[in-house]
Amino acid sequence: MAIYHLRVKVHSRALGRAPKPGGATRRSVVAAAAYRSGERLFDVSQGKWFDFDKPDVVHTEIMIPEGVEAPPWITDRQTLWNMVERSEKRVDAQLAREVEITLPRELSKEQQIALVRRFVGDQFVRQGMIADIGLHRPDASDGREQPHTHVLLTLRRLDAGSETGFASTKKRDWNEREDIARAVAEARKRFNNTGLSVDKEALEAAEARRNVNVWRERWAAYANDALAQAGSEARIDHRTLEKQGISRPAQIALGLARHIEKAYDFLRVRITQWVAIKKRSDLMAEVEHYQQRDPVKLADFVLRLGDMVEDFAASYRRPPEIDEVSYDR
Repeated sequence: MAIYHLRVKVHSRALGRAPKPGGATRRSVVAAAAYRSGERLFDVSQGKWFDFDKPDVVHTEIMIPEGVEAPPWITDRQTLWNMVERSEKRVDAQLAREVEITLPRELSKEQQIALVRRFVGDQFVRQGMIADIGLHRPDASDGREQPHTHVLLTLRRLDAGSETGFASTKKRDWNEREDIARAVAEARKRFNNTGLSVDKEALEAAEARRNVNVWRERWAAYANDALAQAGSEARIDHRTLEKQGISRPAQIALGLARHIEKAYDFLRVRITQWVAIKKRSDLMAEVEHYQQRDPVKLADFVLRLGDMVEDFAASYRRPPEIDEVSYDR
């Protein structure tokens, strides 16, 4: 069954928490690109390699705008994201936008790649963004594949004449058009003050014009078109369950929780091993104690231990005892 998931977030240098002793002091977009592509990349600003074991990465590519003069290194992933790092001066600078999308299982790998190319090309690259795509197909909790894609997007237009290859200012409309942001803020304030249904509808209409909600709606259209062309009856819907007229609570994304069962089995085995080792260590300590203090007691201990082992083995050799039951006739 095809499911809907599209999430947008921004990668910035700020950790969002106090750094751990000896740990990273800031985030790296080079590290993000290395994880999503499954490649080993070097972060020049930190002098550090990033290498992640990602066997579930099945396809990567970098898409660039057509008709724009681009430096020759733009399709080299390591150089691209190091130049993005270089173009930002602030310690808390925003470095890239990421769009994470779940892909329909009903489509083949080739169909999924073609779908992602169409959507990303039309909605992002055509506006001037560079898109670094990584398609992953890990195992899901039901044992089948969980195909999804990560799309890292640049926040500045290309400028081949600049030192970094990017414009000196960010393209703010890629975050949100100023007039739309202002309309949403005014509609939210009005609804919070009145609570009227008419103001709620006005707020929802304003929210629908935001970039993230436009992308969410259009992804559903692109995916459903691809499913129809593939001959599948499955469809996805970007709207809430309430808007779809479905009266059930929304299911939560399990995330790491789906690995709990495997983690429990792993911990159970390791704890059993730990207990066995501890018991053996305690036994050896007791033997060492007897050996040093009283050799006679040591011999007696070994004999008792042998009797215990024999009794334990014998309990599995003898037939089970059957209670005799008499019946009155």
